[in-house]
Amino acid sequence: MKHTLNKKKLQDKMNDFKRYGFTLLALSVFMYLGVVIPSETVTEIKTMTLMSGTIVLLGLSLIFFAKAIKYKKDLQSVDE
Repeated sequence: MKHTLNKKKLQDKMNDFKRYGFTLLALSVFMYLGVVIPSETVTEIKTMTLMSGTIVLLGLSLIFFAKAIKYKKDLQSVDE
């Protein structure tokens, strides 16, 4: 019983971290589009803020995907 509970918990964590990663990735794409699309009201401060936010969100997304991979490996080792 405990073995199946542990597998379910690992599977849920892996799925959650994947969702977090994809959500942050999508948000970073929208912020990057804010930089790329030309506008008359763009200032250097707005551009730097959007690019900084994009980089931070991409970094967080990478961390969440790395955690999802870790939980996937843990899940595979539990199956063996």
